[in-house]
Amino acid sequence: MPTKLHLCLLLPVCLAACQLVKKQPAAPAFRHPRWHIDEERCAATKPGKVRMDISLASQTAQLLDENACVLVEMDVSPGLPGHETPTGDFVVKEKLPLKRSDLYGQYVRTDGGEVVVARAWEHQGPKPAGTKYLGIAMPFWLRLTDDGVGVHVGGFERGCCTSHGCVRCPEAPQQKCWELCRPGVHVHIHKAAHAAPSKLDP
Repeated sequence: MPTKLHLCLLLPVCLAACQLVKKQPAAPAFRHPRWHIDEERCAATKPGKVRMDISLASQTAQLLDENACVLVEMDVSPGLPGHETPTGDFVVKEKLPLKRSDLYGQYVRTDGGEVVVARAWEHQGPKPAGTKYLGIAMPFWLRLTDDGVGVHVGGFERGCCTSHGCVRCPEAPQQKCWELCRPGVHVHIHKAAHAAPSKLDP
C-alpha cells in the first residue's frame, strides 16, 4: 500500500514524464499529391487530340485539348539531383498499360517472389542464386526518350523529387492522360512555373 510519502515522491516524476510527452514534436503529415480531372471535357475530347505541359518549377502537369483548355492537372514528381528530368519538346514514343524498368528493380526468389535484394541497381556481382530480376512497375507508361525517360504512375510526396529522370504521377489522373494520349502526342517539359492550378487545393 503506497504511503503519502511514496505518493509525494512519485508526483514530480509523473509531472516530468507528462512534460516530456507534451514536448515531443508531431510527425509532419504526408503531403498527398493533388489532382483534378474535368470529366466532361475529357469525354468530349478525341484521343490523340491533346498535349501535355509539365512544369519542373511547380512540379505540376497539365493535359490540354486543342483549344488549350485544361482537361487534367496534377502534382508530379520529377528526377532527383543527378538524375534530373530533361527539359524540351518531346513526343510520346511508346504507350503501355504496364512497363517494368530495365534499370531499376529487385532480385526476387523465383519460387515465391520474396525480395532478396531490394535495390538491384546497387548490387555488386552476379545475381543471387535462385532469384530473378523484377523491374519496378511503371503503370500507364508514356515513353518520351529512347534512354528510358517517361511519364508514369509512381508513389511520391508532394513537393519532393523522387525519380531517376521520369515524371511520376498519381494513378487516377495519369490513367486519364494515358487514355487520351497516343504515340506522337507532344509533351513540353520546362522550368517555368505553371500559374496556380485552378482546381487544386492550396
